[in-house]
Amino acid sequence: MDTTVSGIGAVVVAELRAAGYMESTVGQYAKTIKALTEFSSGREYSTSLGAEFASMTTSVRTGRFSRQRRFDYRRLVAVFDSYVQTGRVDLAVRGRGGGGPRPEGSDFVALDAAWEAEMGRRGLAPATREAYGRVARSYLVFLEGRGIAVLDGAVGASVLAFLESLLDRWAKSSLFWVVSNFRPFLKFTCRTDLVNALNLAGIKRFHAIVPVLEEPMRSWLFALVRRGWSARGTPRSLCSHYRRD
Repeated sequence: MDTTVSGIGAVVVAELRAAGYMESTVGQYAKTIKALTEFSSGREYSTSLGAEFASMTTSVRTGRFSRQRRFDYRRLVAVFDSYVQTGRVDLAVRGRGGGGPRPEGSDFVALDAAWEAEMGRRGLAPATREAYGRVARSYLVFLEGRGIAVLDGAVGASVLAFLESLLDRWAKSSLFWVVSNFRPFLKFTCRTDLVNALNLAGIKRFHAIVPVLEEPMRSWLFALVRRGWSARGTPRSLCSHYRRD
């Protein structure tokens, strides 16, 4: 498989035309492919290269953050990534607004892109990258909503407040997965205080107890919990006493 930018670009343009996309859209893709070709300087395409390219959200003309450039670059990178990972062009890989809310400030946009590049360097699976990236971006958007534009302005309490804000749309028992997906990003930022705050939340994996216990076993078990006994330290005689025939 040809993994040069020009080679993948030719395949993408052909697929766009075959799918009946308007020439204006094809032309916008071609313009972005040209920019990526110049950026790659002859290097073969990789997900880490794509993430680096997608982080270039500053307009050359104005010297300021460009929302259109971010959309165009990320859209193309998503298509290129799908091609090198699956061998086919997936034009539905990400539409406008896909992947959850995204930060707007230049510092957070650059941090998000750096995290994407790091996940690509680690060779994480696409689904893992999506899960890790989504929660990281959600946190950055949460910080922006509180008027914080750089990570240096965040304190440990912001992590706890972020998790609390998720309870509006997540069951408390599901927060374990959010924390699990969030921790790698915080470690990547080298902000030990934020990692400690996440650990302080004390969110553990939820294990439901099947409600089949009957009296007197139920009262006995609750008594053990209140007294702090461990299952391993439970006297055999007590277990035998409440064993059901």
